[in-house]
Amino acid sequence: MVVKFQVFKKSSPNSKVTIYLTKREYVDHSSHVDKVEGVVLFDPNFVQDRNVYVQMGLIFRFGREDEESMGYNFVKTLYLDTTQLYPPLKEVKTSEIQRNLINRLGNFAFAFNLEFPKLASPSYTMMRGYEDEGPLINMEYEVMGFVGVNEQDMDKWSVANLTVRRLMECPARFFDRPAPDGSITKTFLTCSGTVTIQASLNSSVYFPDEEINVKVCLKNHASREVKRLKVKVVQLSEVPMFSTNQVRDKTLMKADDLIGLAPGACTNREFVMVARVPARTATGKIFLQGKLRKDAEDQLAPSTVTHPTVSKDDIFGIYVQYAVRVKAALGPLFGDAVLDIPFTLAARPE
Repeated sequence: MVVKFQVFKKSSPNSKVTIYLTKREYVDHSSHVDKVEGVVLFDPNFVQDRNVYVQMGLIFRFGREDEESMGYNFVKTLYLDTTQLYPPLKEVKTSEIQRNLINRLGNFAFAFNLEFPKLASPSYTMMRGYEDEGPLINMEYEVMGFVGVNEQDMDKWSVANLTVRRLMECPARFFDRPAPDGSITKTFLTCSGTVTIQASLNSSVYFPDEEINVKVCLKNHASREVKRLKVKVVQLSEVPMFSTNQVRDKTLMKADDLIGLAPGACTNREFVMVARVPARTATGKIFLQGKLRKDAEDQLAPSTVTHPTVSKDDIFGIYVQYAVRVKAALGPLFGDAVLDIPFTLAARPE
């Protein structure tokens, strides 16, 4: 039986260094991230008495490219997990694919293994509106092989780099969690009495485009009529490295029920919602899963699940969560009662 292995290849502009990866998508299991395995091939006549390195780069864009001015750009790049391949400093444990590549490529092919940082987020990118040009906010990784006297001596003509994607996996234990529910009782300054919202979902984990069944019980003990009941699926996002407790919420889908609930009355309602990528507007602002190809289909960014030892506030990158938001509105002069029921959005297997 003949077994075929797929590898990804990229050469430097001067064709003196070539990097090979066994895959370009790596799963973040929250407890650990798959290792990056590959091989670097180089021309010894070009290297001479210099060294050959392999390095992982973490690139975070946090602003519009067309707004950059006066030499300032909205990109932070961290170079991490650098390994010297030649002259070799240590023995590398190789996989079968790496050994097959080395046997085929010759004596100047060296294997490497790299680790993703625990404190960094998965590959996320912000959806662009039809008026936007270039990336707005995104998080991506690349693996680079290069020649230099030291780690800082990186000549762009001898750098072979491949973009890779870090995908978030929903832990299996999340699927065993009970369906979430919640309640809130709200008092108002401009009228007497309270409004109580009780709501529940039918599952704790959903996939994109999967139906979310929402049950709502609304009790109006206020002196004013509850005019409408609103239910939304919202994406909640933060960038902990820049701000603390500043959460952006963007609506993915909404339902508006003009109930006209009189004082002393109660009602039960059921809604079917879906977490899906909304239609592209003038400005996007929804976080999506990072893509390796521009023509790939847009997918919602899955919920971020951090490593057990990592605090959300320490994350370098983007933190994404989801919730069903239930709002009872008494009118503009009296205020609203708002209840959020969080759930986990899992990436659909590809």
